[in-house]
Amino acid sequence: MKKIYCLDIGGSFIKLGTGNGDGLEEVGTIATPPEYGAFVDRTAAFLETNGFAPQDRLGVSIAGSIDADNGSVHAAQLPFLASVDFASDLAAALKARLGGPMGQAIRVENDADCFAMAEATFGAGRAFDNVFAIILGTGVGGAQVYRGALLRGFGGTAGEWGHGPFIQKQDPSLPGFVPQFACACGQKGCINTIGGARGLEAMHAAAGNPMRDSKAIIDGWADGDTGCAATVASYVSLLSDALALTLNITGARIVPVGGGLSNAPALLSVINGEVQRKILQPRPEPLVVKGQTGQNGGLWGIYAQLLREAGGPNEHDQP
Repeated sequence: MKKIYCLDIGGSFIKLGTGNGDGLEEVGTIATPPEYGAFVDRTAAFLETNGFAPQDRLGVSIAGSIDADNGSVHAAQLPFLASVDFASDLAAALKARLGGPMGQAIRVENDADCFAMAEATFGAGRAFDNVFAIILGTGVGGAQVYRGALLRGFGGTAGEWGHGPFIQKQDPSLPGFVPQFACACGQKGCINTIGGARGLEAMHAAAGNPMRDSKAIIDGWADGDTGCAATVASYVSLLSDALALTLNITGARIVPVGGGLSNAPALLSVINGEVQRKILQPRPEPLVVKGQTGQNGGLWGIYAQLLREAGGPNEHDQP
């Protein structure tokens, strides 16, 4: 098997991992350049320095919506990717450095899709055929893996449980009022607007509470602060409503969770209890659980995808 190179690209850092089917080695990290030309050049140089050859496979995990037609990436963290074909430009930069064309096209995948593949292949979902993985980070992400394969819908989208006008208009004078915050997708009231850390903070402030970051709100809830408790109660109610509906539709057996809010075990426990109470068929074991591939789920996920395309992952490969 040719060597596999995996990049996980974020707003601050680019991570690199390499593997050959027997495991993935997490090689190193560089800072993400703030300008497109430097971004492509530095990424190509990072690969060259670590031994990348034209016949090797290359996969990229990145936050954002990937255009299935031209490979452009609409990423809030890296807005310069929205109007370019990043995969083709990186391939050209590698050809210029290495003196030969890429043996295969560069695979670019959304980071939530990669996290789902990582958890279904190596993590909390590896014992199950049907996995719906979610990210509760700055915002909300999601993806489904069924029998080892990512489920993809029209335009490459699927598993986007965070979008759609779920939160309805309410009377602001009623207890537990949650505004219809505007979402980056163009709609209002999406779960994405309240399900991540920034959404939790926005809900807390909208209720008339002093501004706090998400960790302080969760800590306050654990310590018995009434304002924080009310915010978390509203948050859990709305999030579990949307997730329960998603699980009734997908039939997923387990929901591994990534992102910053996954580091609050008490919060995940309460979400799990509410979702189990609301779904048609409660699962016999914990359903909403912390993911096991951690901060490097993007690397392990794109590795799992490339392994699958090359003939199937090794089930004993563990991160």
